[in-house]
Amino acid sequence: MSNLLSASNMIMDQYTERQILIDRRRDEMVARYPSLWDELIAEWKSPGSDDRAWLMYSANYLFRTRGVRWAMDPLSLQSRIPQAPRMDAARDLKDLDFVLLSHRHRDHLDSALLRALCHLPILWVVPEAMFQLVQREIGLPASQILVPKLMQPIEIRGLRITAFDGLHWEAAPDYPTGRRGVPATGYLVEQGNKRWLFPGDTRKYDPAAMPDLGPVDVLFAHLWLGRGAANHPSPVLLDRFCRFCLALKPHRIILSHLEEWGRKAADFWDLEHARLVVAFIKQFVPSMPIEIALTGDRVLLELAQQRNAPNTD
Repeated sequence: MSNLLSASNMIMDQYTERQILIDRRRDEMVARYPSLWDELIAEWKSPGSDDRAWLMYSANYLFRTRGVRWAMDPLSLQSRIPQAPRMDAARDLKDLDFVLLSHRHRDHLDSALLRALCHLPILWVVPEAMFQLVQREIGLPASQILVPKLMQPIEIRGLRITAFDGLHWEAAPDYPTGRRGVPATGYLVEQGNKRWLFPGDTRKYDPAAMPDLGPVDVLFAHLWLGRGAANHPSPVLLDRFCRFCLALKPHRIILSHLEEWGRKAADFWDLEHARLVVAFIKQFVPSMPIEIALTGDRVLLELAQQRNAPNTD
């Protein structure tokens, strides 16, 4: 019994230490967020011939591609950390041409930010499952909302966008429906000959449940390795996540969905988890380019250098 208590206390101490570290890093982010935000917005607004993405937050993106400025699940830090400084979203994001929304979880749907933008001439691509929410509760004008049909591409400002069902469900025997999650939408975005894939938050790593969209230049992979598994040295879904990513035929992988400050230690994914993923994937495809992206980081959206090179062993 004493050995069990000792082991339990050790686990609790490790959990407590990690939570303290997370809290400290969260406070550091709050302190530097205003300068980080200003730099991000200045870069995004500036003219440029290259295609880029910036992380507004954990898995929330701003894009500038061929002069078109768009976003996916735009979000401010204050929505996840109430004591964070408030940004002037209506001023800073007024140049948005359109926005893609994926699902209604609070780390992806910032209602206050959307209300601040709803008077601007922005086109909103809203999944059917979210239509009533954003129109009635947030006030987005129906005339500025486009509800995409699954697997039927739409064209916006020279971008071709294909929506598909996301896999944001996990088995949950204790739930009446037997599963846990919300409806979610993933997107394939194409511009010219570039192809970018956003499966979104995924809980069921089953490539067969995904549409076959062909090889993509960049896969934005939202890291999640199992509920309550973030403190484990080898998270339960590490293997499945990595194999799922490779099955989507990417020429390059961006790992995001890290340092989501609204989570506790058991569900907080950070750089150490991302490095586990990188090491695991490199065992199978040593040449695979993989980047880890955090809040404020920029990502170049260039064509894969060798599209015809094999991306799986």
